[in-house]
Amino acid sequence: MSTVIEFTMHAAPGKYEELMGVYTEFADYMKSSHEGLKQVLVVGDPASGLVRGIGLFETADQAEAVNSEEVFADFNAKVEQLVSAPPERQELHLVHTC
Repeated sequence: MSTVIEFTMHAAPGKYEELMGVYTEFADYMKSSHEGLKQVLVVGDPASGLVRGIGLFETADQAEAVNSEEVFADFNAKVEQLVSAPPERQELHLVHTC
């Protein structure tokens, strides 16, 4: 079953643009280097500082494997000083797309 990973962050004051840049760079790398990652969306709201990435993986195992990769640890280290709270990760089942 396809799995959707939603990874949400809240930018620290004045850090929205920088956080969005780091996130989109990470998303581009992930999409090009992970065969099981079928689609990535990065959305944001500059007024509230919300930055959210949504990744569609072929399987839950592929989605889970990302958590133990060095590139994910590096990404988390890069955003640590750019966020006002710890990132929130949610795993969801894909129910419908068109």
